[in-house]
Amino acid sequence: MKKLFLIVLTMGFFAACDSDDDNTVAAIEPNAGTILGGPFTFLVDGVPDMVSGITTDPDAVGTNRTFVITDADSNILGLPSTTEALEGVDFDGAGVGSCLIWYVRFEGELSGLEMGQNLDNLGGVFDVSNSILVTRNAGPEAGVLSGDPFTFCIDGVPDMVSGISTDANATGSLRTFVITDDLGNILGLPPTTEALEGVDFDGAGAGVCLIWYLRYEEGLSGLEPGMNVDGLSGNFDFSNSISVTRNETNGGVVTGGPFTFTVDGNPDMVSGIALDGTQTGTNGTWIITDGATGAILGLPPTIEALEGVDFDGAGVGVCFIYYIRYEDGLQGLAPMENLADLDGCFSLSNSISVTRN
Repeated sequence: MKKLFLIVLTMGFFAACDSDDDNTVAAIEPNAGTILGGPFTFLVDGVPDMVSGITTDPDAVGTNRTFVITDADSNILGLPSTTEALEGVDFDGAGVGSCLIWYVRFEGELSGLEMGQNLDNLGGVFDVSNSILVTRNAGPEAGVLSGDPFTFCIDGVPDMVSGISTDANATGSLRTFVITDDLGNILGLPPTTEALEGVDFDGAGAGVCLIWYLRYEEGLSGLEPGMNVDGLSGNFDFSNSISVTRNETNGGVVTGGPFTFTVDGNPDMVSGIALDGTQTGTNGTWIITDGATGAILGLPPTIEALEGVDFDGAGVGVCFIYYIRYEDGLQGLAPMENLADLDGCFSLSNSISVTRN
């Protein structure tokens, strides 16, 4: 009887042990799986840049979860807990560089999972997915365009710019020069310095042009002749501008005369001389020259001053009267200089002769 009791007791003990094994809960082994989406490339230009379309693995395992954003060295920058939180992160604000997005599934307490720590130093039961790269490139920067302002005279002689240089620190995948009028309307798009220096500004007529340097990325719209730079849309940056002033002078036609006087001691003045109204140019004056040599004898600034000149006092000979319109910087416009030696931007009218017998 005692032996039977021991056998039954032993069987009960093993049965109890079997029952305990059946009720043991297996430990969860986290598996973050594979996350899909990206990679992403953004331009740091002050406009918010968010990721989208990232999905986690439906077979991922782990009681706890979070996304982790790190720099290229795995330093933790952010811990958005959900996809919605991840898609709300503005990567533009992080500046130029690259980020990595990871997905973590874990159990219990996970040490080191905080901003400023390194992903490689996590401690606990966890699994990290693959990463998705977020590249943050510098936005276009055209820098400073160097060169003098230019002033040309519209005279039928080609006028080209030279000595213009771009900024060595300029950034942007694509580039071009842009020539506009003073209202920003695009007149030309020379792609290189050599092409810019081949533009003949004399052919554009009188007015003011502006030369700009543009750096930009793919997708820029509105960059074509006839459009206005204010209508450009995309990622771009303009340099400062360099002005090109194109002056056009016209002495026009003067009417009156010719005049013939007798040198007799009585004052002889011209009258009835008139301009035709087509004259253009910043400055103007009348010129009296020696008919034989072209030497400048006088520069009466107005018609009234011209009509006050006494030609009798010049003695026997021939004079010519001209009207000139010119721009600042004209050289040689002085008494006793020669009309043929004028140098600058100017235009002479026809001449009226004054014969002194």
